[in-house]
Amino acid sequence: MDLMDTPAPSFDDPVGLLLACHRRIEKHCNILERFPEHLERYGVDSELRTAAARILRYFDLAGPAHHADEEFGLFPWLLAQPDFPGALHAPLRNLTDQHRQLEAAWQNLAEDLRDLISAEKLRTLRLEPFITMNRAHIALEDGEIFPLARQLLNPKSAKTLGAAMTLRGC
Repeated sequence: MDLMDTPAPSFDDPVGLLLACHRRIEKHCNILERFPEHLERYGVDSELRTAAARILRYFDLAGPAHHADEEFGLFPWLLAQPDFPGALHAPLRNLTDQHRQLEAAWQNLAEDLRDLISAEKLRTLRLEPFITMNRAHIALEDGEIFPLARQLLNPKSAKTLGAAMTLRGC
């Protein structure tokens, strides 16, 4: 069991903060993938309820803040940079559309998790497409967008973006 999370980067490193959020998203997706086997073996026990409650709390609070940090902070800043490649403008805008799709998939899964916690209804968890979409989304951001953002960010811009992120609190 991971008793202590790795400390997040400071707000002077906005890309580092977004990457740290991605690692937490991946960790939660890995746990979600284990739910069906756990349900089969142990049913709805306290361990499963606790894990479901933590995942609900994370994606209900940090998920929207993370998307806002990208959509209202990093993405517009990148699009305004003269050195940001024109070929990445459309994929960057598509990431915002993907956020809406992720949010819709989350609403379905969140409903299932709330039912699981309350034990009112037990049904098949709608883990997909939530997990697969998150992994594909993160791969694009981590592989193409964030490395370029790190190259383009100067300390002053990083501080400005980080200050706006403190208000949203990912």
